[in-house]
Amino acid sequence: MNNLMDASPVRFGDMFFNGKTYKIPLFQRDYSWKEENWEDLWFDIINMKETGVSHYMGALIFKTVDNEDELLIIDGQQRLATIVIIAVAGIKLIEDLVEKKVNERENEERIQILSSKFIGEKDATSLFYKSKLLLNKKDNSFFQEYILKRKKPKNISKLNYSQKLLYKAFEYYYDKIKSQFPDSKGEEISDFLANIIAKKLVFIQITVEDDLSAYTVFETLNTRGIELAPTDLLKNYLFSTVSETDLDIIEEKWDKIISIVSFEKFPLFLRYYLNSYRPLVRKERLFKEVKKEINSAKDVIRLLEELQDVAYFFSALKNPYDDFWNDFPEKSKIIESLESLNLFKVTQQIPLLFSVYKRKKDILTKILRIIEVIAFRYNIIGKLNPNEMEKTYNKIANMVFEKKLRSPKSIFNKLKNIYVKDDEFISKFEYSSINSNRNKKLVKYILIKIENLISGNSFDYSDSSITIEHILPENPSDEWFKLFPAEEIKNYIYRIGNMTLLESDKNKEAGSKEYKRKISIYKSSKFRITKELDYDEWGMGSISKRQKKLSEVAKDVWKIDY
Repeated sequence: MNNLMDASPVRFGDMFFNGKTYKIPLFQRDYSWKEENWEDLWFDIINMKETGVSHYMGALIFKTVDNEDELLIIDGQQRLATIVIIAVAGIKLIEDLVEKKVNERENEERIQILSSKFIGEKDATSLFYKSKLLLNKKDNSFFQEYILKRKKPKNISKLNYSQKLLYKAFEYYYDKIKSQFPDSKGEEISDFLANIIAKKLVFIQITVEDDLSAYTVFETLNTRGIELAPTDLLKNYLFSTVSETDLDIIEEKWDKIISIVSFEKFPLFLRYYLNSYRPLVRKERLFKEVKKEINSAKDVIRLLEELQDVAYFFSALKNPYDDFWNDFPEKSKIIESLESLNLFKVTQQIPLLFSVYKRKKDILTKILRIIEVIAFRYNIIGKLNPNEMEKTYNKIANMVFEKKLRSPKSIFNKLKNIYVKDDEFISKFEYSSINSNRNKKLVKYILIKIENLISGNSFDYSDSSITIEHILPENPSDEWFKLFPAEEIKNYIYRIGNMTLLESDKNKEAGSKEYKRKISIYKSSKFRITKELDYDEWGMGSISKRQKKLSEVAKDVWKIDY
């Protein structure tokens, strides 16, 4: 670990007042904290002021560069920029006192001391302050000219979004500090900045020597805003390989991809894409594998062009009703399969879908159906190891990408090791329980799919007038305990065999009544799966018997005939 990073606890003042310059990489994301973030930090600061107890602010990750007096901020820019803004707002309040001729000499001296600590030292030649904190390409000039110099922009409405946030943060903390010190004494504000902000805000400072180490640290730490960091690191690396003349083209492509897949999901999207044509890349090795594969501007342009091509497809996989699907002849079947896969919350298949989309788009509908069936058998009923599924999909994705597999049948034959066979599926289905409170849509999906097969109807599981009826009620009356031992009753409520479909008005009528008093309601239902309930009484044996019967139907609902 010592070779990977140097980590130590540090107070803000000890870190920031050490003569170093802290620089945000040019292409890292813009300032993005909003009022809820400012408010949380202010609450922590005031609590710290009142209790005298230091506040832990999480980890900061820096990368060393050739210039020993400079550190790149890999994670922590939102917190560091905001703390500097708090200090600037405090300095502005002391400036107001000077303008009012309040203790002018002492307050001017305070402004000079605080500015040198929180903003930067004066350059001996130019007599301008040399900033200790440099923001990214879009924000830095505004930050230096308006925030650090306490100047109000002439037209705030024309600022870009992040610049507006920077200025609003300044106004927010100016008002907060002003209300905290209503008597506006320069010594009180100075004490607040020098002894509370500088000495009571505590971080873990982590310093790494290269991007790979930074990425590795990110994957193992959990700090504020960390979910965005992998994308920052990937972007910084990709952009670092490009010459200045290509930057505008690269940035345009990058922004387009991010607008489609989202900043947070980009690393996941990239990993799925890499796994579609090469051996499995684990999350923790993503950055390392990207560095191995992408070494030049040409590589970056190629990668971004390919990613842009599949970005719309990736986004549409999560949105079955996206206009993207309008050009596909079997749109309705695609929607049905995607709705099911999203309901199952499975993602291991995405690399294979990428390869099919790139190489054999005409078989996409059939592959989606194969994947839907496999997911139901393997994940929902089988509850089997998703890691094995991921490995299999990766291998088959590579074969499709290399054009070694071209037909749905050939692909399915290679997927058979994760296709739960009929006997095993029936065996597992017979004893399946699904909590309908937590997975209501999934239970309705299963019951309606079975209903549609046995009745020939096409009911929709999203229809709110169709409800789940628990034959043994979720809140059973004392009468039910004559048929179910107290210690067993909970185990049977959410068995698939105990649940059926019922119209909403009939469900209310059935309530928690005994089975014999509900059977007439069931017989009047339009659902065959419910009308055919013909047991003399409803006990553990009845549930097991019915569930075995349903498992035989389910085997045919979720089946691939190749």
